[in-house]
Amino acid sequence: MSAPSPLSAAPETFALRRGRGVISLHATGLRHPAQLSGESFTAYPDITHLVDTGRALRMGTRSSVYRFPATLFADPQGKERLQQALRERIAREPGGAAQLARMADLDQLRRSPGRARATLVLAVACILVYGLERRFDPDLALAGIFSTTLFRAGEFWRVLSANLLHADAHHLIANLLFMLGLGALVEVSLGTARTAFVMGASALGAMGASLATGYEQALGASGIVLGLLGAALWLELRCTHRLPATWRVPRRLLLVVLAFAAATSVFYQGVAGAAHLGGFALGTIAAATVAPSALRREAARPWLTLANAAFALCVLLSIAAVAREVRGDANLLARRGVRLLRLPDVSPLLLNNTAWMIATSKRPTEEQVAVAVRLAERAVEATNHEDPNLLDTLAESQFAAGRAEDAVATIDEAIALRPQQPYFAEQRRRFTGERAPDDRPAPPPEDEEAPPPSPRHPPAVEPENPGVNV
Repeated sequence: MSAPSPLSAAPETFALRRGRGVISLHATGLRHPAQLSGESFTAYPDITHLVDTGRALRMGTRSSVYRFPATLFADPQGKERLQQALRERIAREPGGAAQLARMADLDQLRRSPGRARATLVLAVACILVYGLERRFDPDLALAGIFSTTLFRAGEFWRVLSANLLHADAHHLIANLLFMLGLGALVEVSLGTARTAFVMGASALGAMGASLATGYEQALGASGIVLGLLGAALWLELRCTHRLPATWRVPRRLLLVVLAFAAATSVFYQGVAGAAHLGGFALGTIAAATVAPSALRREAARPWLTLANAAFALCVLLSIAAVAREVRGDANLLARRGVRLLRLPDVSPLLLNNTAWMIATSKRPTEEQVAVAVRLAERAVEATNHEDPNLLDTLAESQFAAGRAEDAVATIDEAIALRPQQPYFAEQRRRFTGERAPDDRPAPPPEDEEAPPPSPRHPPAVEPENPGVNV
């Protein structure tokens, strides 16, 4: 004798509109529309929560969450009747009373106040910083972007500041959309303090992975967004029975977002795949570490409060460091130059840009100009005197050091490489005294061969280590 089918009893049915068939309640479960198309069967013991939001009946299950809009039913009272019938069926199940008690507990949790404060603070911070980026373009990016070389040179604040910077408006908007959605989803479950901890861990994970990979230009909040995605997935997979149905989204949707992030990380060169992975991993681990047994209703532990306070202090210190860097103080630049000179395998373009900013700063000292000359010489030697822009930086540094004859000889090398570029010829006229020393020629148009980056140009990177959006 075969086991009875779960659909063998005469079902109770609820007619649906628009040719969607019916929702049918059987002896052991209900058959209902799936999330996209077709039908699904859910056993009564697998239902974790039922919520009538007014516009729809949301049904949480052990594997997903379903939404049945009021407009889906042929009967105007269809969703209310369905909820009542489901509760009656669950009550008749072994353990049904305990199951309904857990649902009542989730109803109480759902009604408890909770706001996405940490998510909103992060979103507003990203918007404000982007506004400052446009105001100080691109000095702020230069001061805060993550660079492995500059981190190794002692500029540790970049691990935090880079998370708030964005390459352009599209980059910012994309991150904000995912941040607000995922952040609200996580924060309503974990609370503000735990979500802030997840965000901080994700930020460190993203830039830590960037450091391990050797990225020279990485910026953006995507690592934090991926950390929130990891936290949301962990909550959905491990805390399903503790989440009200209104605090969940279909599991398949989270997996689609994860697949999209993975695909862009692999196939799009401008995306920092390692940073995404680092943020996702640390965000997931952080959520698993801090998620309490009763979710948001348990107070944060003292160590968590201390960790968040320490992280907030580090963020403030990183902001102060960036503000100091934006001023372009020659002494700070010279100290960076000294640290770079101590490191092996520094990008010639980074050496060049630092030298240029020192040499063209307001009233640099002899010691500072000497650092610029050493940086420029190393950059020129590393490129075998074949880059006219780097030669121009060396000539500018030599001229600032009072070595006009050396500057003329160096700029002549640049002219020999680019004889058609008038910029270099005008530089020579400065060095020979035919043009005022402070009358530096304007850079050529963007589509022409450009001179070395000015203090308003961000540091360039090597072709094999492209700048990436996190």
